[in-house]
Amino acid sequence: MTFKRIFTAVPALLLFFIVQSSVLKGLSLSGAIPNLLLVLTVGYGYLRGETSAMTVGFFSGLLLDIFGMNIIGLYALIYLYTGYLAGLCHTWYEPVEFRIPLAMIAVAEIIVLGLEFILFFVLNGDFGFAFYLKGKALPEFASTMLSSVILYPALLWIEERFVNVDPAEKKKKEDWNVSDLVENSDKKGAE
Repeated sequence: MTFKRIFTAVPALLLFFIVQSSVLKGLSLSGAIPNLLLVLTVGYGYLRGETSAMTVGFFSGLLLDIFGMNIIGLYALIYLYTGYLAGLCHTWYEPVEFRIPLAMIAVAEIIVLGLEFILFFVLNGDFGFAFYLKGKALPEFASTMLSSVILYPALLWIEERFVNVDPAEKKKKEDWNVSDLVENSDKKGAE
């Protein structure tokens, strides 16, 4: 990871964790809070690739384990794999495509909620899926998706402005205009 990536990832990780664990707990809707660390992990996976997402996912999960679990490493492992799976799409799609990261966040949230139900309810002998779905899973899913609509564009903006600053690429983007597109189509038509 380059210095710029670390310089933006560490404060984002700490900020998202503090907001998720303190501010949003006070504003929780029926005990469910948005999973901002999952949004960060999947967002970095989509924007930066597997390595960054796995690193951010591991430390996100480790923070959740240290400050909220009796078992250290469970969330770290879940978020590590989630970051890896999200990072696989890094090279397939453009970062400005908005629907794909939202779909990835939705799938990741469903996977995390499903694993939480299995690990924390089913293994303890509680098979009340309807209660879990209505009481925790749906409100958390909805709040995570609403927060991702706001947070992913912010992550994309920070990534474009501060991390991926390639002067040649920036110059190319600034010089591009509609007349270039018309000239290119005229050249293809003449051939």
